[in-house]
Amino acid sequence: MYSPRSFLAVVLSLSVATCTVPPVLAAHPPIGILTLAIHAHLNEAVAFPGLSVFEGECLSTEVEGRLGIRAGRSTVALAGKTEVTLLMISSGMHIDLSTGSVSFSTAEKERIEVHAEEAMLRPESALPTEAVVTILAPKVLQITARKGGLDFSYREEFRNLPQGETYRIYLDAPAEPQGAEGVGAQKAGGATKVTYFIFGAGVAGAAGTASWFTYRALESGSAPISPAKP
Repeated sequence: MYSPRSFLAVVLSLSVATCTVPPVLAAHPPIGILTLAIHAHLNEAVAFPGLSVFEGECLSTEVEGRLGIRAGRSTVALAGKTEVTLLMISSGMHIDLSTGSVSFSTAEKERIEVHAEEAMLRPESALPTEAVVTILAPKVLQITARKGGLDFSYREEFRNLPQGETYRIYLDAPAEPQGAEGVGAQKAGGATKVTYFIFGAGVAGAAGTASWFTYRALESGSAPISPAKP
């Protein structure tokens, strides 16, 4: 017959077993920890500061939500109506941005890369980098390189985006430049391009009043024109 003390020991053992961290999560350290969570979610649960974030987990915010993550000495922030999935890479973090806007600040020798709409954004060096990546619409990105340049790639297209500028990037736009027929006019044909609108520093979102330049990169084999071309 079990004594009360023996019964209590069995109950405590079972309790510890049921609270053990799942093997998949226990096998890997967390990617980061939440430092801010307002109207935000970690997977399907309500997020709150102090929660650890593991590889493959989904973070999202509601319309009025905000969310902050610290990973090593680097930080990531999600604006409202944003959804991301986090993965580990060498010396840093990979962010799959599904919708919304994410900003990041990397410490020296730490790396954060963002994948959005099939395009990839990476710091151009191991120096501290600050940037904002926003999906404005399907195949339309807005990228602000606040500190440090960024390497942008999309399919076979590659560009360096120097710091201090905000870039509006249209992916898979028609290859024919605008002519006398008006905006959006194009000849029949299958070529597409990546179009870059470059705004002056600090005028992100002021497309109606800011002066801008357009850079077109044809995928039909023509030599591309780079914002960083010497």
